[in-house]
Amino acid sequence: MTLDDYLTTNKISGPKFAQRINVDPATIYRIRHGHVVPHRQTMQAIIAASGGDISVEDLVKLDQPTKKET
Repeated sequence: MTLDDYLTTNKISGPKFAQRINVDPATIYRIRHGHVVPHRQTMQAIIAASGGDISVEDLVKLDQPTKKET
């Protein structure tokens, strides 16, 4: 589950979640919208605060190269 999905489903605002894990609300905004990958400590805090609903894989999306069609 993405951070955005988690916050939306649980009706938690970005600033409220940021306060819960002790980070700047702008950090949650950037993570939520895919602008940045969180640091390890922030990642651990997000996973713990979500009760495991959000995983490392949800927070780290690697772009997969596409195969060229021939």
